[in-house]
Amino acid sequence: MTKPKRNFENRYELIARRLPPRVAARLDLRRPSLRFPWGGPLNGQERRCELLQELATSTHFDLVIETGTYRGTSTELFAALFDAPIISAELDPRMYHYSKRRLSPWPSITVQHGDSRAVLERSAENVSESNETLFAYLDAHWQSDLPLAGELEIIASNWKSAIVMIDDFQVPDDEGYRFDDYGEGKALTREYLPTSVLSGWSLYYPIASSSEETGAMRGCCVLMSPELSSTLKVPSLRFAEVL
Repeated sequence: MTKPKRNFENRYELIARRLPPRVAARLDLRRPSLRFPWGGPLNGQERRCELLQELATSTHFDLVIETGTYRGTSTELFAALFDAPIISAELDPRMYHYSKRRLSPWPSITVQHGDSRAVLERSAENVSESNETLFAYLDAHWQSDLPLAGELEIIASNWKSAIVMIDDFQVPDDEGYRFDDYGEGKALTREYLPTSVLSGWSLYYPIASSSEETGAMRGCCVLMSPELSSTLKVPSLRFAEVL
């Protein structure tokens, strides 16, 4: 980024942050460059997109939940790949208003404003009646309050049939994949996972090495409930362990 462009971006952000979130979101929508942060959907990672496509076709999903809508770039990809209703949770008011307007042409997408755990709790209210299969993409971890463990506990306690992908997660033995570390007890690694509620779930990592990946090269992991892990084979995943 050139210096004049960087200075413009800095000034723009200073102004936007002083505006009401709804107004700032409308200004953001007039800037096409903001539609593709991180280089495109799923951090601009082509191998991750291939993995998501394999997961989307691996079984029938009744519901997709994304935590951390941000600009809605990945949400659009979910709508294109999954034949299921999509609920996306965003805590930041500006990003919520932006994504709600951006994603309004997609009838399958509902953007909800609020804590991801509360959105998951509401979504789980009727699960026992429908016994639906869930795909969850968890990417709401960017503030001091890390909701990931709570999100996983809600999912594991309410959905017997589920696949969960966690963004920004450490991929063991591949330092080229970056991951989030928010301090003691808050690094997104295998040790962080609440194994007491995930007993019997299977843990997988991408089979592609970081040298084959594009974009931001953020790590991820995939968790499958016992009901699905015993039947599904996904070529782009390598099995790690049963929790």
